[in-house]
Amino acid sequence: MKITSNLIMAVLFATSMSAETYTVFIHGKSSKNHDGVGTTDVNSYWGTNANVVSGAKVFIGYDGSSDPRTFGAARAQTNISTGLTNYCKGANSCKVVCHSAGCYAIEYWLANLGDTTTSKGFNITKVTALAAASGGSELANLVGGSGNAMDRSLVVTTARGAYNHNLTASVLVNHVPGYKTRFGSSFILPGADDYAVAFHSSCGYNRAGGLDKCQSSFVSGQTTYTQYAGHVRAPSLTAAGLNKNHSEIMNEGTR
Repeated sequence: MKITSNLIMAVLFATSMSAETYTVFIHGKSSKNHDGVGTTDVNSYWGTNANVVSGAKVFIGYDGSSDPRTFGAARAQTNISTGLTNYCKGANSCKVVCHSAGCYAIEYWLANLGDTTTSKGFNITKVTALAAASGGSELANLVGGSGNAMDRSLVVTTARGAYNHNLTASVLVNHVPGYKTRFGSSFILPGADDYAVAFHSSCGYNRAGGLDKCQSSFVSGQTTYTQYAGHVRAPSLTAAGLNKNHSEIMNEGTR
């Protein structure tokens, strides 16, 4: 009996020692190729912003000018699948921190998983969505067909029709929007914006519009806007969001 007890204790100790909790960072639009899955922030998209999060970190990178919905070499969907399989299964667990189009990428992956992450063997506790561009950007509308693949994917109607945003594989998406705009973008982006995306996108609302509050439901005129199922404002925020622009909000990964 003593040998058996010691063996059990040894197995439990080994399991606890091997388990790891990771924060997985997924970047957005970029002119650089950040291709890589591991502990290195290839071509430094996140810079020092990742340092606000303590503990073990994993960076999932891809060609920042490519469509975040695509698979293949240096593509977001392939690298997300690889990264989450390598680091977020078994005894490990992961929190995902995405920025801008990186949220588009992980939300697309979750929506197309076909089931809950748990049933698929993934241990993903939540997604912290920093300035999510998963609802598209009116700035991309201006570029239209003349932009790169990333630009074209961010056209508002394209992004909103790309997948069922209500499907998150039972992972809660916590939105962190910013309202610190700059001259020029405020004439193009409706409502509150961070100079790159408007609140309708960064708060996970079910339709585009000029909104300045991030909450479960919002009435503007005769239209009611609601957050997609599985999407919430990060609990540590007020409905006003943060007085930060699209880049500054990248250091809010602890939300």
